[in-house]
Amino acid sequence: MTFGEKIQKLRKEAGLSQEELSYQLGVSRQSISKWERDNGYPETEKIVRMSKLFHVSLDYLLNEEDTEKPEISPDEKGIYVSREMANGFLLYQKWKHLRIALAVGIMVGSLSLSFMWSDIFTLLFMLVWIVGIVLLFSVKIADNPYRKLWNEPLLFDKAVEAELNTAYAEKKKFLQLFNLIGIAFIALGFLFFPLIVPAELTLENNISLAAGMIVAGIGIFFCIYMSGLVRAYRLLIMNEAYQQKGK
Repeated sequence: MTFGEKIQKLRKEAGLSQEELSYQLGVSRQSISKWERDNGYPETEKIVRMSKLFHVSLDYLLNEEDTEKPEISPDEKGIYVSREMANGFLLYQKWKHLRIALAVGIMVGSLSLSFMWSDIFTLLFMLVWIVGIVLLFSVKIADNPYRKLWNEPLLFDKAVEAELNTAYAEKKKFLQLFNLIGIAFIALGFLFFPLIVPAELTLENNISLAAGMIVAGIGIFFCIYMSGLVRAYRLLIMNEAYQQKGK
C-alpha cells in the first residue's frame, strides 16, 4: 500500500473530508488530494502530525510494505494543533470577542442617551442598539472553523506549547489588569456616579447618570474582551484541566 493510499484510508476511517484534514494540518485541500494520488509528498512535520492525528506510527506511514496499522499510545488521541492553527485560533477569538465587547459596551454606554430629553437622542439610542444587535448576530452566524478545539483533547509539539506558555505568561498580567480596570469602571458607573449629584438637581443628576453609563460601557468592553482572550489562551495551555472543569 502506497503512502497516498494509506493517507486516504486513514482519513476515511477517521470520518474526515479532505477539507477537514487540510484544516487540521494547515495546508490546502489540493495538497491533500495530491498526496493521496501519490503526486507529491508532505514535509516531515506534516507526516508527524498525521501520525499523531491518525494514531499510527511513522513506520506505518513511511514503509510501503506494511499492511497492518500499528497504533500509537491512546493517550495521544486528540486534535493536533500546529503553530499556524494556534495563531489562527487566537486571532479568531480576538476579533470575535472584540465585536462582542464593542456591541455590549456601546449598548450599555448608549443608555446615557436615555437621560437626555430630546427626540434626536432617542433616535440615536435606537440606532446604537441596532448596531449592537447587528454586531452580536454577526458573531452568532459567522462560521467558526475552530469549534472542535473546545470539545477535543489537543496535541502540541513541545516547541509550540512552550511558545504559547511564554506568550500567555507575558500577556497574563496585562489582561488581568485591564479586566480589573473594567470591573472598577462598571462599579463606578453603576454605583458611584448615580450618587454624586442629589436627585433634586435634575439636570446635573441626569448628566451624572449619563456619564456613569458611558464609564460602565467602557468597563464592560474591557471585561468581555480581556476575559475572552484569557479564556482562549487557557483552552490551549490548560486544555485537559480546562475541559474537565467545564464538564
